[in-house]
Amino acid sequence: MQDIIIRSGLDIVGRTERLVETARLLLQSGKLDEAELYELDYEIERLKDMVYAADEAIRSLAQTAKCLPETVWTHGLRSTLH
Repeated sequence: MQDIIIRSGLDIVGRTERLVETARLLLQSGKLDEAELYELDYEIERLKDMVYAADEAIRSLAQTAKCLPETVWTHGLRSTLH
């Protein structure tokens, strides 16, 4: 799970860097045709999807970590009693 979060985070960073660079170059050129606007919008939407997926993975990991001490304690208690 942690590997997925790390890889997703690195992928998000890479895409964000490319998106920022592309947007900067397009804005400096002063020419934004329909195809470039569409490509930029498409990359922004993909980036949003990746952020939501990473957020879900992080929340899931946090929930697992939150339940882990309780699970360990319950398992340890049952092992001791049996």
